[in-house]
Amino acid sequence: MLSRLFLLFPLLAASQTIHAHHAFAADYEAGKAGNVEGTITEIIYKNPHARYYIEVDSAGGGKEIWDLQTMNLMMLGRVGWTKDTLKVGDKISVDGILGRNNTKRMSINVVTHEDGRVISPQRGIAESNADLNARTSLEADTPRGEFISLAANISPGDYELEDNHAYLGFSYDHMGLSNPQLQFTEFDATLSLDGNNMANSRVDIAVNAASIVAAVPEFEARLRGEEFLNVEQHPEISFVSTGYSETSDTTGTLQGDLTIAGITKPATLTVSIHAAAMNQLNKREMIGFAANGTISRSAYGMSDFADWVADDLELNIQVEFQKARESKTEAGR
Repeated sequence: MLSRLFLLFPLLAASQTIHAHHAFAADYEAGKAGNVEGTITEIIYKNPHARYYIEVDSAGGGKEIWDLQTMNLMMLGRVGWTKDTLKVGDKISVDGILGRNNTKRMSINVVTHEDGRVISPQRGIAESNADLNARTSLEADTPRGEFISLAANISPGDYELEDNHAYLGFSYDHMGLSNPQLQFTEFDATLSLDGNNMANSRVDIAVNAASIVAAVPEFEARLRGEEFLNVEQHPEISFVSTGYSETSDTTGTLQGDLTIAGITKPATLTVSIHAAAMNQLNKREMIGFAANGTISRSAYGMSDFADWVADDLELNIQVEFQKARESKTEAGR
């Protein structure tokens, strides 16, 4: 299948679309879960993330204030969480990830309201505690990676490319004067996602080499010829992932085998996960990635015009995936 090279990163940052993940590792103890119960005393409902302060009974018999944080407003809105979901005076029980150094802070995973509502910033409002308990039990038995990936917000399984929001391009240095931008317009990819352990995720991509687009038609024809892509002999560019290493809950490095013009070489991409949530328009789970990397064109037999064109090609990939209508991973269970 023609795939969007950028899918590579799926294994897998806009600050407005991320759950303040740039600071998560510094502020919270990944894997250290806790629970607090108390009454909401203050709400700050604005980006970069919503924040709730609750008064909790301390072990010494007094009162203490806990600072509870969750996602940005756009992500919350996607799962039906609004400024009116929780109010000052509400009594809640909160499960989440505790702050580092015994600070009275928590990143919210699940809120249980005194009226019986079970609310998750990742999955919205559950119908009952039984539903939550069943899911929590299942997730507790799932081996996790080193980090709690943002991709864990959505269910594991097969995801397909969202063609209207997918881009694969590259640039190069031209004599130090400019950095022309080129792109491929036809590609496809398959993503098997395991957000609980991203090392188990896999992406395969196929690109129609002849779909390369440049500003000058004559240049495009030359790129398709024997000097460069040689599309008649090698019509497809492919990427097969071989591994993914997390560097944080939203970033990682994707390793794989990249084949261009019949030559296969290992390639590494730096991946950023923008968001992972339910799309409230079509009710399908979605995930968005960016990936960047550098490859040597001469390593793939394209060494002509070295005096004018740099050897390094800078890859730039932006892509969105949505849950397949029937996940092959789930169907085989």
